[in-house]
Amino acid sequence: MASLIISDTHFGLDSSTLSNPAKVDQLMQEISEFESGCDEVVLLGDIFDFWKVRPENAVRGSIPFLKRLSQESLKIRYVVGNHDHHLVVQKQEAEFMERAARGDLFPVYIPSLRWKRTFCGLDMEMLYPAYRARCCHRTFLFTHGHHLDGIQNITLQLVEKLRRLSGEEFLPADLEMMMTYAYEGLYRSACIGEMVSFENSIWKASSLLQRINAGVFSNQRRASVEGQYEAILKFIRERNLGKIDCFIYGDTHRPGIFQRKGGPLAVNAGCFTREPGNGSGLETPDTYLLLDEGGLAIRELGRKRPLFLCELL
Repeated sequence: MASLIISDTHFGLDSSTLSNPAKVDQLMQEISEFESGCDEVVLLGDIFDFWKVRPENAVRGSIPFLKRLSQESLKIRYVVGNHDHHLVVQKQEAEFMERAARGDLFPVYIPSLRWKRTFCGLDMEMLYPAYRARCCHRTFLFTHGHHLDGIQNITLQLVEKLRRLSGEEFLPADLEMMMTYAYEGLYRSACIGEMVSFENSIWKASSLLQRINAGVFSNQRRASVEGQYEAILKFIRERNLGKIDCFIYGDTHRPGIFQRKGGPLAVNAGCFTREPGNGSGLETPDTYLLLDEGGLAIRELGRKRPLFLCELL
């Protein structure tokens, strides 16, 4: 049996492919054809898009997909990303209220979260920022990938630079705190249509300026797996994750595989939306990853031959 890995469905947006029941049926048929089914599904973040639509609309868009999964005997693991990061904030606030009830009011940073959540009757194991697993005598790390880009907010970038100039160490906890500040603002503004349109305009303008400044092709390369490889190694090193044989992520909406000699195999599962990702044009939509004891394959919905195929020797 295999594991199905899906990233960036962005439920709630019109561009979300798996909001269509026919596409969900097609996906399940392909999994049955290529792998005789699967026993685990790993959702790699940005499953719901809480930045651009109200949360109830995002969850409503997921119903065809989640209802179909609930008909199967599958273990569902959900690694939260940035567009659905509010789920992490909910967990953090719930834990704070539990500590407050006990009178424990000291600030606590928990680098790794694991909890349970039910959507549309489907029980899921929630994880953030990563899910670590052993398979075929190898260690796999699953994460969304938004940490690889660091801080995108200009004001917070300035704060980060000032801290570094002062000699103060910038830790993963600091990055997480700043990201939460930015993400929660986007979550709250999703209920105001004018704010969503305004933020989209700013994002497009800033992306264009970044591409002009760095060079269009250079920017596209950074969005590739090879272009992000150094950031992947830094992510593993700064979080003291030890030896990782395979690093699997999403975020950029660009599927691919890359490895340097002696380093981990890096795999991007792509996306299930027709909306461009972070810093890149959308070249190959509707992709997913199948992982079994023999190896892994990145496939595009409706295509017989895999986009990428890698044996786990």
